Amino acid sequence: MPSNEDNELLTRVGAGTPMGDLIRQYWLPGLLSTELPTPNSDPLRVRLLGEDLIAFRDSDGRVGMVGAHCPHRGASLFFGRNEESGLRCVYHGWKYDVAGNCVDMPSEPPESSFKDRIRHTAYPCIEHAGVIWTYMGPLSDPPALPNLEWMSVPDDHRILAKRVQYSNWVQALEGEIDSSHLGFAHSRVTDHRALSPEQERALSPSLRYQRRDTHPRFELVETDYGVLIAARRGAEADSSYYRISHFLLPFWTLVASGTERDDPTRGTRAFIPIDDESVMVFATTFHPLRPLRETERAVLRTGGGAGYVGSDHFLPGATAPFGNWRPIASAENDYLLDRNAQRATSFTGIAEFWAQDAALQESMGAICDRTREHLGSSDSAIVRMRARLIGASKQFRKTGACPPGVEDPDLYQVRASVAVLPREEPWLPATEDLRRVVPGTNPGGVAVGLPVGGR
Repeated sequence: MPSNEDNELLTRVGAGTPMGDLIRQYWLPGLLSTELPTPNSDPLRVRLLGEDLIAFRDSDGRVGMVGAHCPHRGASLFFGRNEESGLRCVYHGWKYDVAGNCVDMPSEPPESSFKDRIRHTAYPCIEHAGVIWTYMGPLSDPPALPNLEWMSVPDDHRILAKRVQYSNWVQALEGEIDSSHLGFAHSRVTDHRALSPEQERALSPSLRYQRRDTHPRFELVETDYGVLIAARRGAEADSSYYRISHFLLPFWTLVASGTERDDPTRGTRAFIPIDDESVMVFATTFHPLRPLRETERAVLRTGGGAGYVGSDHFLPGATAPFGNWRPIASAENDYLLDRNAQRATSFTGIAEFWAQDAALQESMGAICDRTREHLGSSDSAIVRMRARLIGASKQFRKTGACPPGVEDPDLYQVRASVAVLPREEPWLPATEDLRRVVPGTNPGGVAVGLPVGGR
C-alpha cells in the first residue's frame, strides 16, 4: 500500500504539485468541438487541474482557454462579450485575444500603453478529431498531440463522450485497468449460478472463461508509454485466455472489450483531473475501418458503455464547469439502485454500466485513503500503474526531462486485445501483431488455441 506521502503525490494535481506538473506536460482533451459550435458562441466555464478557465471561440473560429478572472479587478470573464476576435470583460471593457493579449483597454486614456503590459493567463488550443485540446505546460513550443488510433479515423467512425465523476482521478483510472472486478460489479446474478454443460457451451468464450476463473493472474510489462497488462484466466484444457490492456501515461487506458466479435469496435478512455476531487471521464468508441452502425450507437445512448451516457441520462444543463455532463444517477439517489434487480438480475442492482463503476469509486471518498488498503495479487496491475505514475512524477521533478510519450507520440500506437493461447506459449511474442496498430486491419476475436488475425 502507498504511504500517505505517496498517496498525496499520486492524487494532488494543482499547479506546483509533482503530479500536476507531470500532467501539464501533456495535451489534455478539454472540450468537444461541438461545445463551442460557432464563432462568437457563448463562452464556457472550464476547470482543469484545479484551475478555473474560460473557453471561447473567437470571430475567426480560433479557440482560446484563458484564466477565468479578468486581471484588472478579478471579475469573471464568463460574463464577457465574445466579439470582434476577442473576449471583452463587461466590467471595464478590457478585451483579450485567444493568446491572452490585452488588445483593447477603453477605460484608459487613448495615449496609454498600459494594455501592452498586460498578459492574461492563456493556454494554447488545437482542434483535432472533434476535440479541443489544450496544453497547460511551460513549453513555448508545445509537443505534438498523442497519436492515438481513434484520432486518425473519419468522424463517422467514432463517437466521443464525457461525464463528470465525483472522485479523485486515480480512483476512476484504477477501475479501468482492474480486470478482476468484471466478474462481479458488471455481472448478472445468473453468472454466479451453476449451469449445465449445454448452457455453458452456449456462452461467449469470454463470459465462459470469466465464469470459470474469477481470479485472473496478472502479467505486467513496463513499457515506454506506461504499463502493458495481461490478465490470464484458464480457458480450455490446455489453453489460457488473455485479456490485454494498456495504461498510457498520464491518464489514458485501452481496455479489451467486445473484441471476440469478428468486426469489433474499440474503446479509449482518458481520466482528466478537474481538480483533486472530481474527474472528467472522456470516452471514445470507434471502428478503425468503417462507420459506426446505428445499433452500436444505440447501445451507448442507453448507458451501455463505460464512459458514455445518452443525453436523457444527464441532469439539465448548467453553466458550472462541465455542467452539461453531470449524470442523473448519483450519490444523492444511490445511482438508481434497485434492490429487487440486485436480487434477481443485476449483481449490483445498478442498471447503467458506467454507474456500476462510479458508485463504488465515489463511495471510497473523494480521495481514497490508500494507506488502509489490503491489496491482493489481483491488484498487481493497479500497484504497477501507481508506481509508474509516482516514479514518472518524481523523475520529472528531479531532472525536468520530458516524460514518456511527450516527444514520441507514436508510442501510443497500440491496441487492446483478447486471445486464447496454448498454455505453455509465451503470450508476449504471440500477441505482438494484436497489440500494435496496423492500418487497414482490425484484429478481433478469440479462437480456442489461437489469436484471430486482422481483416
